[in-house]
Amino acid sequence: MYAAAQTYAHKQKAGMNPYLTQKIMTASPEQLIAYVYDAGISACAQQDRNRALKVIQVLINSLNFEYREISTTFYNIYRYLNNSISRGNFAEAKTYFEDLKAIWSENMNVV
Repeated sequence: MYAAAQTYAHKQKAGMNPYLTQKIMTASPEQLIAYVYDAGISACAQQDRNRALKVIQVLINSLNFEYREISTTFYNIYRYLNNSISRGNFAEAKTYFEDLKAIWSENMNVV
C-alpha cells in the first residue's frame, strides 16, 4: 500500500539535506503518507500544479483496494482534489490536504 509513497519520497530526496534523507528513509509507512500530504500542502501553497498532481497520483497508487470501502472513499476524495487542482483551485486543495493530514495523523498516531 505504501510502496508508491516510499518511491515518491525516495525520488524527492535527491538534493536534500542528510537529516531530511534520514527522516524519510527511517519513516514508517504511515509517516510516509503524512509526508506526502505535506508535499501536497506545499505544492498547493506554491501553486505548483504539476507537483500537486504528482502527489495525488502517489496517494492514489498507495491505496490498498483489499479494503474496498475506505480505499474507494479516499480514491473519490483524491479524484476531487485532482479536479480542484486542475481547475487551479489551490486554496481549496490545500485545505483538503491539511484536513486529510490531520485526520490521518490522528488516526495513525503519527507525530
